[in-house]
Amino acid sequence: MDPVSDRPKKVRTAVTILYATLGIGIIRTILESSATAQMAGSAFMIFVTAVVFAIMWLFIAMIARRKNWARITVLILFLLGLIFAIEPMKQSFSVSALSGVLGMVQLVLQALALVFLFQREASTWFKAGPSRNRRNF
Repeated sequence: MDPVSDRPKKVRTAVTILYATLGIGIIRTILESSATAQMAGSAFMIFVTAVVFAIMWLFIAMIARRKNWARITVLILFLLGLIFAIEPMKQSFSVSALSGVLGMVQLVLQALALVFLFQREASTWFKAGPSRNRRNF
């Protein structure tokens, strides 16, 4: 069975929300680009941002393909990120009020997506995948 065709609504919604948070992240990166470039240099910041966005895109794509490891990894990264999110959030508000608000929206949307991904309907879907889906990347 194709992992996309039988994807539960909560998983579809969570994946859409996670992609939207990537879009918000791009907007925030643009809003804060002058401040971050002063701290670390433009080329380095572009490289780091591109790598982070590519990795997150990969995790979201793997979640959409029924990869339970990706769902768990995103949860762990989110929880670890919460520990370190307070100071950068304060800095976002000092650079741009809009960026700070978008950061808060991004955080709430990521939490909502994770709630959807770990509800019974989604968990059952992730765990009931055919064994060939579990072996493939």
